[in-house]
Amino acid sequence: MKDMNQCPICGGSNFERREVTETFEYKGQSLEYPNYVVYACGSCGEEIVDSKCLKESGRKIRDFYRQVDGLLTSDEIKQIRKFKLSLTQDDASKLIGGGPKSFCKYENCEVIQSEAVDNLLRILDLYPHTLEVLKNKHNHKPTSGKVISMIVKTKQPHLETSNVTKNAAGI
Repeated sequence: MKDMNQCPICGGSNFERREVTETFEYKGQSLEYPNYVVYACGSCGEEIVDSKCLKESGRKIRDFYRQVDGLLTSDEIKQIRKFKLSLTQDDASKLIGGGPKSFCKYENCEVIQSEAVDNLLRILDLYPHTLEVLKNKHNHKPTSGKVISMIVKTKQPHLETSNVTKNAAGI
C-alpha cells in the first residue's frame, strides 16, 4: 500500500502495518490466510487491507470456494487444458465456452467457472478424444428428419458397446 496519510474513516494519520492470520468462512468451511497485511488506524481502529494482499488473497479464496463447491481448481483446469487437451487458453475459450479470455480468468483465479463448464471439462478429461466433436461442430450440418444409426464404442471396459439410433437432431 502506498503511503496512507489520512484514514478514510476518521481522518486520523496514525497508521500501523500489521500482518495477521485472517480466517475466511464459506458454507461451513474455513480457510486461514497467514500474513494478511492490513493497515490499522491508531485513532479509530479501522483496518484497511493492503491492495496487493487483497488481490492475492482473492485468488486463494476463489479456489477455496471451488473446492467447497466441488468444482475443479485453477490448477486442475490448467492441467486438463494444457496436458490432456493440448489447447491454448484462447482455443479453450473458443471451443469450450465461457467467453473471451475465460480460461485465462479461470486459471488466474479471477473468475470461477460455471458448473456446466466444469462438467464439460471433467468429461473432456476422461474422454479427450471427444474434443473433436467441438472442433467439428461448425462443419456438421444436420439434416432434420433423417434417421441415422451409429455404433458407440468406448475404451472403458465396464461400459458395453451399443447400437444407437437417432434422428439428425440427436433425438
